[in-house]
Order: sequence, then structure tokens, then C-alpha cells
Amino acid sequence: MEIKQINIKGTQVGIIGLDDIFQAAKKAAIGEENSLEDFLLHKVKEQNYIPASAEDDYKVALYREYRRFLGEVVEEEETGLVIRILGPGCPNCEKLENEVRAVIQELNLAADIEHVRDLKEIGKYGIIATPGLVINKKVLSTGRVPNRYQLKEWLLEVIRLFNEKSE
Repeated sequence: MEIKQINIKGTQVGIIGLDDIFQAAKKAAIGEENSLEDFLLHKVKEQNYIPASAEDDYKVALYREYRRFLGEVVEEEETGLVIRILGPGCPNCEKLENEVRAVIQELNLAADIEHVRDLKEIGKYGIIATPGLVINKKVLSTGRVPNRYQLKEWLLEVIRLFNEKSE
């Protein structure tokens, strides 16, 4: 059986047999959203352990992934802190990446950090000068390396806003 990773409230969780379950749901042609969520959860629980306290979160995630399976456009769930360093690899780009990693470590935060070096990808963010800093899809800095104090302020603000949204 294949294990597929899905995002459940910001955590990647492996689910056994998910594509087969989605095929079964498609054949069953369940129209009502609540019934479909219950069906998906029941089928997933046959092969996977799901804590009772997390069932509602699983229903939401499974329904979202089922819609994606059907080819529908589905908005990505916010997964916490996503940081993109934009730059081809110049000394300032490397310095920014190192500073961001140091601040993340100092604040003891979990983050998905990626250094985007492809110029076409960088262009999608609409920036002209590198390095660029993007936190949770928002461009916060271009053409300079912000100091650690500024980086901490931005990161703590993003975490505060994320926690407010999650409540």
C-alpha cells in the first residue's frame, strides 16, 4: 500500500491507501459534503489510527485533499512559517539565509526555509533587487540584508498573526 502525506493543521501526516479511498468515494458518488467527510474519515480509519480528538481536523483535510484529487483548485492550508530567500547566490543572499537561520534557531521556531535561486521563480515575486525575503507569501525585504532585530520583529509578528488565525 502507498502512503500519501497530507497536511492536517500544519502537520504532515502519512495516510495509507488514500488514493484507493478517494477512488471508492468517487464511485460512491456521495453528494453531501458532511456525508462525504464522514465516508472519507471512516475509510481512512480502517487502515490508519486517528485520535478521536483529531477527527474533525482529519475530516477537513481529507475533504480538501479529495477535492484536489478530483482536480479542483484548492487553497493551500497555512502550515506555519514558510520563508523564501530570493537570490541567485551572491554573498548578500547567502548572508541573508544565514541570518534568517540564526534567528530561527535563536527563537527556537520551526520553519520551512528555501533559498530560491532560479531567476524565473524570483521574478514571480515581482522583486527587482536581491536578496529578497518572503515570509508566508509576503515580500518583506528586497535589495538588502535586514538586521537581526528586524528579522526577529517580522518573524514574531507573523507567528502572532498565525496563532490568532488558528484560534
